[in-house]
Order: sequence, then structure tokens, then C-alpha cells
Amino acid sequence: FHIYSTIPEATGSDEWEIGSLSSGSDGAITLNGVFLSEVPSTQRLQALFTYKPANFSSEFQDIVSHKVSIEESVVALSLSGPEKALAGDEAEFIINIQNTSTDPVYNLRVLPSLPGDFTISESDPELSEGETFWTVDILEPGELDAITLRGSFTSSASGEQTVSAAVGFVDEDLFLSQSSEEFITDVLGGSVGFSLIINGSNSDQTAEVGQTLRLSIDFDNNSDESIENLSFELSLDAENGNLPIDWDNADLDDGTRSGSSVSFTGTDYDLLKELGASEDGVIDVSLPILDELSDSDADQFTINLKATLSEVAGISSAREIEVTPIIIRLNSDASASAHARYFSSSGYEIGSGPLPPEVGETTSFRVYWNLSNGLHALDDIELSTTIPQDVAWLDNTDTDIGTVTYNSTTRQVSWVVSRLPTDVVSAGAWFEVAINPEELDVGTFMKLTNSTSFTATDSETDEDLSDTLDIITTEMPLDNYAAGQGVVLE
Repeated sequence: FHIYSTIPEATGSDEWEIGSLSSGSDGAITLNGVFLSEVPSTQRLQALFTYKPANFSSEFQDIVSHKVSIEESVVALSLSGPEKALAGDEAEFIINIQNTSTDPVYNLRVLPSLPGDFTISESDPELSEGETFWTVDILEPGELDAITLRGSFTSSASGEQTVSAAVGFVDEDLFLSQSSEEFITDVLGGSVGFSLIINGSNSDQTAEVGQTLRLSIDFDNNSDESIENLSFELSLDAENGNLPIDWDNADLDDGTRSGSSVSFTGTDYDLLKELGASEDGVIDVSLPILDELSDSDADQFTINLKATLSEVAGISSAREIEVTPIIIRLNSDASASAHARYFSSSGYEIGSGPLPPEVGETTSFRVYWNLSNGLHALDDIELSTTIPQDVAWLDNTDTDIGTVTYNSTTRQVSWVVSRLPTDVVSAGAWFEVAINPEELDVGTFMKLTNSTSFTATDSETDEDLSDTLDIITTEMPLDNYAAGQGVVLE
């Protein structure tokens, strides 16, 4: 409740000092203002009266509450649009907001809610860059303001599609809805049906650095007449950087590339030149993602597909239809590795005991775990393994970050890191184990750990990352100073 005026004026913040009241007297305090709250809602006003009777030395209080039900607002909204629409044809929706009061209203926000299969081409007034709503600073008494939204339904839209809009006051980050309305448009099936499938899905998805995106453009003629000069344009767009696509190794299935767009026409595809009634076809494209990303490469991009129809049943019918764009977000290029060493990289002895290992003698080794990362920060990182029964845990560990723990009951070793930021491109941990070979181990590499599991969560895509690393043995292929000395001797 926002107070405009009071009679009499307050002597403090929402407080009135009345003074003495004679026996049998009465009076009133009048508050004039407005409620800025959601509609519908219930608000409660409360008055606290503090007084001291003339024949008492202590104060008394009386509290009175009054409930106000707010069912309507001075801000009205209406929404209009086409009752029926064809995929690809322009559809126009108009949002009207009006101030029905005798006072101006301020700081309004209009929020549209559009189907996922509707693509905006323009609006009046224009939406500010990055915004999904319109702001109305002031609406004078009786003033009617119109917002026009134009766009088209994509090829995947069919049946009843709901467009809705709401208007409300904004109080800091709080949106107080005043009025809302829905409008249903029946989207009719077009003469051509087509879809874009990426790695088996037509939805937004994540991908890995170095992965190949496999795209399928499926199309069919739903009409009883032939469609001539059908064409498709596949376009990729990255807002924050270069497209991380290896175009040199891409398979465009005879499509023609221009920059970040690939076109498919009847010049190379007979079905696109003339698609007979009930005929269908498919175009397959492979787009490899770069194995390594530079600082200028984007980690998110959008793939769009647009069809252009020139002629249906011999009648000119120029029309462009789009599918719902698919957003590809790249997971972090995180990797984990594990290996054992007897010597450090500089040749310093970090293991102990005979090498090659000998029967009945104890030899210790150091097992290293390493993490590398660069694209996004990682959360909840864990590397874990178990050590065989004939391997001893030496309780000697070290880490760059996080903690290494050992469970003597399960024989599980774990390295846990709560978060690895992007400015930490690599981190490591190590622990020491020992073996005491028996006769049956002669002539073999002894196993030091079982396979190691790596799990983490990409902080940007919220995708779970995982990998499994091979077992570690006394072979130690990364220890140049211990090369050929891992086989057990008698």
C-alpha cells in the first residue's frame, strides 16, 4: 500500500500523536493511497492504538485489522491474433494495455509467453537487446498502448498453440501481475513437412569438444500435388566467438557452403527439384567440432534450418518455413589421467625397494592422478579406485587441491575436489602403494590399482561428465627411467 496523502498529516513515519482525548470525544485519521500488489490477492491493514487512561500510570494498546480483497486492477490487458495460421506464414499478435483510472500509472512491464515453435521476426515497439519483455514507464489516465508482435510458426508446430501475455507493476526485481490473457491459434499442416535431427534429437543439447554432430534433414510432401524447386538452408550462428566447427573435415552431402551457411537445392538433389505427392527424402550432414578450442572460439552456438517453397501444383507459392532452432552447448574439455612411477621425471628415486620387483621383497611406487581443464569450471570432482588385496596402502599422499582419502574396509582411494575454476588449468594428486611379490607373480607386471573412475559436473551446462581410466601396473610406460624394469623377478 502506497500512501498518497493523510488527514491529518502524520507526526512521524506512519504515526500520529493525538494528545489528550476528552470523555466521549471521537475523531478520524484518513489515508489515501493505492495498492501495488498482485491481482487477485488479499492484503491486510493493521492499526495500533496506544493510550494511557487518566487514572492509570501504565499504557494500553488496541489493535484492529482490516482485510482487503483485490480482485481487479486499473491496468487492463487484451490479446488478439489469428484463429488459424499456416506454418511459415506471418502471424501477428497485438497486446493492448490500458489505464482505466483517473491517475497515471508508472513502471509497468509486459511479459509475452510464446510457444517454442514460434519465431519472432519483429515487434513494435522493438524489444531491447537481450530482453524478453517490454517496459512502459508511464501510462496516462485512460491511455491505450498497443504492442504488435509478428513472426511465424515453425514446421514442427501443429494443432492448437497458446500465446499469452501478462502486464504488471515492477517493484525492484518483483513482478506484480495485474492482468493476463491467453489466445489460441490453430496451426494447420503445410504442404511440406520437414525436421532437423541432431544426434538423434530435435531439442537443445550438449556436445563434447572433438565430437561429430550428425544432422539429418527429413522432408516429405503432405499434399496430393508435386512441389517444385524446394530448397533448404542450414545456418549456424555463434554470438560470442567463432564457430568451433572443423569445416575442412565436414561432410555436407553435396550441399553448397557459404560462410556458416549450407544450402541444398534442386541443382544437386532431384527430389528438391520436384518432390512428388507423398514422396519423402533425407539429407545427412556431419559437422565435426574442433578438437581444441581457442579463446576466440564460442562454447555455444545455434543451428537453424529454413525451407523455401517456390511452387506447389504448378502454382507459385513462395514461402519460407523454419524449424525451431537447436542450441548446442559444449561441455568442458576436462580430462583425467592416471599412472605410476618409481622415478620422478628428473630421475629422482621416489619409490623404494628393488626394481625390478623381486619375490619376497617390498617395492613401493607412487600413483599419480592428474586433471586438466580449460573451457568451464568443474564442480563436485571425484577420482576413485580400489587397490588389490596384495597391494599395501602406505598412507602417504599429497594434492594440489582437494583431499585424498583411503577406506581400509572397501580399499577405495578417492580424490575429491569441490570446484576447479577455469584459471586452474591443471591439478594433481598422488598416493603411495607397495607390493611384495610371490612366486606366481614371476614374469608378470603386478597390478597396483584397479580401473579409476572420474566424475564431475560442468558448471555452465550442468552436465555430468565421466570417464573410466585403465588399471595401473608395474609396467609404468610414462616412467622413462623405469622402462623395462616392471616385470617381477625371482
